[in-house]
Amino acid sequence: TNKGGEGLDKALLEELYQRYGAEIFRYLYAMCRDRLLAEDIMQDAFCRALISLPTSHVNARAWLYMVGRNFLINEMKKRKREISSDHIEGRNAYREKSGNDTADGDPEEEAIRKEENSMLQEALLSLDERKREILLLNYFERFTLKEAAVIMGISYENARILSMRAKRELRRIMEVNGYEIS
Repeated sequence: TNKGGEGLDKALLEELYQRYGAEIFRYLYAMCRDRLLAEDIMQDAFCRALISLPTSHVNARAWLYMVGRNFLINEMKKRKREISSDHIEGRNAYREKSGNDTADGDPEEEAIRKEENSMLQEALLSLDERKREILLLNYFERFTLKEAAVIMGISYENARILSMRAKRELRRIMEVNGYEIS
C-alpha cells in the first residue's frame, strides 16, 4: 500500500525489478567485482525504493542507479579495500552486455571477439574508478552523459571532460596492446 503518495506499492516495485534489476546488478558488479556485494547492494536499493521512491518520480531507473551507487560507495568506504583486477572471471558482465549472442558464427571470429572483449574488460579495470564508472554508465548502461552526471553527483561539464579523458586513456591502453579503436 502506498500511504500518502510516499514509496512504491509492491506491484510497481516488482515491475521495476523485472525491468532494471539485471542491469543494475551488472553495473554494481562491474564497479565492485564482488557478486555477493553487488546482490546485497541491489537489494538495498530496491528496498529503499519501496520505502522512499515516490510513484511520481520521473526517472526511476536513474534514481535506482544513483541509490545503488551511493550504497556501494558507502559500503566500500566501510570495507576500506581496493578493487583489484585479480577478480576477473571467465564469464563476466561485459561479455553478457556486449551482444555476443552469435554462437553459430565463425569460430575464429568468435575467438577473436572474446579476446577483444577480455582485453577491453582488462583495459576498463585499469582505469581509475571515476573514469571506469562514466564509461560504464554511458556506454554499457546507455545513460546520457547528463544522466550519468546526475548519478555520479557531478556537473555535466565534469562528466563530459571525464568521459573524453576516459575514452582517450582507454583507446591508448587498447592501442598499446595491439587493438585498434575507432
